[in-house]
Amino acid sequence: MPRRAKLDVPGTLPHVMIRGMEGKGIFRDTLDPKDFVTRTRMLA
Repeated sequence: MPRRAKLDVPGTLPHVMIRGMEGKGIFRDTLDPKDFVTRTRMLA
């Protein structure tokens, strides 16, 4: 059964969840987390 479409309501923040596969890290260096936060803030 396919997933339902995500809601895109103007003025609300999206919920972002991210995790590494098999317990591996998702960021390559210390700048990656900062870049991730900066990019997700631009979505709001």
